[in-house]
Amino acid sequence: MTNSIPTESVTNNKTEAGNKAEELPPLPFQNKSFLNFLATQALGAFNDNVFKQLVLLLGMGYLAGGMEYQAVVQFLFALPFLIFSGLAGDISDRFSKGRLMVICKIAEIIIALFGVAAFLMISMTDIDNQDAPLYLLLLAAVVFLLGTQSAVFGPAKYGGLPELVREADLAPATGLTQMTTFLAIIFGVALAGLLADLLAGRMYLAGLVTVSIALLGTFTSLGIRRNPPSDPQRGMSLRSFSSVFTTLNKIFHQDPLMLRIIIIYSWFWFVGGLTLTAANAFGRFQLGLNNFETSLMVAVTSLGIALGSVLVGKISAGKVRLGLIIPAKIALIICLLGLALIPVHSPTAAEIELFNQFKNSAELLESTRVFPLASLSVRAAAFSLFFLLGCAAGFYSVPLLTFIQARPMLSEKGRIFAAVNWFNWIFILASAIAYGSGMALFSNQANLLLAVLAGASLLVGAIFLPSIFRLIEQERPDFVFIKPK
Repeated sequence: MTNSIPTESVTNNKTEAGNKAEELPPLPFQNKSFLNFLATQALGAFNDNVFKQLVLLLGMGYLAGGMEYQAVVQFLFALPFLIFSGLAGDISDRFSKGRLMVICKIAEIIIALFGVAAFLMISMTDIDNQDAPLYLLLLAAVVFLLGTQSAVFGPAKYGGLPELVREADLAPATGLTQMTTFLAIIFGVALAGLLADLLAGRMYLAGLVTVSIALLGTFTSLGIRRNPPSDPQRGMSLRSFSSVFTTLNKIFHQDPLMLRIIIIYSWFWFVGGLTLTAANAFGRFQLGLNNFETSLMVAVTSLGIALGSVLVGKISAGKVRLGLIIPAKIALIICLLGLALIPVHSPTAAEIELFNQFKNSAELLESTRVFPLASLSVRAAAFSLFFLLGCAAGFYSVPLLTFIQARPMLSEKGRIFAAVNWFNWIFILASAIAYGSGMALFSNQANLLLAVLAGASLLVGAIFLPSIFRLIEQERPDFVFIKPK
């Protein structure tokens, strides 16, 4: 087998990492730059999810261009990753990743201000049908800009992490990064639900909250270490937009193990994109929850991912324990099937139409319950299964992500992560299309969509996992521990 990382590159990579390790303090509290990095990326994830969840909740039940509005929003958030990931990878290797993160945070402030302007238009809009009104179309455009900012930030974030920590700390640092990311998602989604209920008719105030979060994230980004560029001679041109294809083509032909790892890691994002979007419809339409309760259920899923991520980081202890992904995959499938089988309400078209008429008035929705409230036992089962699903997803994703971070040489990490980001967002885009199509096919019954997702996850595991472990047994990378202790 031909590996995409030649022996001399591995040696140079280790030498660079060894020299860097002498300068870097241990995790977590002595490494101030890493703590600022954690805070910056967590605040970014927090803000993304506050804003996006607000838009998703406001747009539930509407159509845009004949498609379910939530699916359109997810598509528009994913699209910049497909367009700009190659360019973002070249930029992150050409310039200091720490400096690039500061620039991205300043851009986030400007985008959040555009969001405030869109929220101000809600009171000027008459709503009398299922087609998304103008303010929702403008909010969808702001989501696209937010996705563009995140597409540029991603390679700097994941490619920059190995530059901020010692090599032995990479697995726990990845776990902490994943944990804080999903804790941010928890609080972001929960806050969005609370704001949607409390500020009905005054959503511009929620927009001002996102501006404040962006300002705080910009402040913390100033404390991230400004390492020199990893490849200052990297050229940028129109070809940069397609450089992800060159990188993926090289991986395809030279590193079949890395290719398979990237595919099953991207499947995590497909499952996450579909599940977290379906959870909104599941909570509102099938459990009869309000905005805050529905967002809390989504947040509980993210809490599970955060807990699973930090636990697997501790268990890994400096190695990439890929054996953990097998039980994690099985648990994930069982949880999806459990959500599909618990008894929930099946919404009708008339109920969806009534819901659309009332949803911009919190008082009216409170006095007129459109969907029946599920029993306490059913709600408890749903929350528990979403939490366990998140735990399984954390155990599944962290070993894969750590492998992807550890394998490339330092000068290629930005480019590799741009390609990985691009591939991830292909899967997230596919999850948006699958959600929109599935909700139409199953008449807004999200539980049936989750059942299909369980079957698809089983099929993906059966196709890719055996070949991954066979290739690892042949190659035996020194940073991988195959079987969990």
